[in-house]
Amino acid sequence: MKLLVPVLFIIIGISSFVTIGTTSKKDSEAIVWKDTLMADREKYLKAYKDSIRGKENVAADSVFKNIKVLKGKSAEQVLSIMNSWGHALGVTCKFCHDLNNFASEKPRHFNQTREMFDMTNRLNREILASLKTFRQPVVMGCISCHNEMKEPPHDGPKVQGNGARPRPGN
Repeated sequence: MKLLVPVLFIIIGISSFVTIGTTSKKDSEAIVWKDTLMADREKYLKAYKDSIRGKENVAADSVFKNIKVLKGKSAEQVLSIMNSWGHALGVTCKFCHDLNNFASEKPRHFNQTREMFDMTNRLNREILASLKTFRQPVVMGCISCHNEMKEPPHDGPKVQGNGARPRPGN
């Protein structure tokens, strides 16, 4: 028994060193890429926070131009929400915005984002809020489907050759 405990510690120690070195090059590149995206978003967030200093708690639509779906939120809340959307989609600010004119609707993702925001709110308010079997409220957000990807990888079951949707178990 006295010998068994030190031997187990040695085995656990060796196995932990072996697993530390098993991060693949692809995994480490993905980690670096995510850090780069986050750093890019944080650079723009810092610039915006500096530009609105003293107005953080003012309504966003009086601080920023072209606020439509986030009216009633504070300027600071809008920046936080935008950052969380960027994280959820695995993108930086330039995916949705013209970096020289953040209010511009030229990038195609503006209206798409507004529609997705409305869809998520309706889903949470009308469908998920009525679920009674969960101990706490179920809430969906962008990351629920996007999972840090620009386009969600799942778009429902594929239509079969005869036009019918596949049935479970077939």
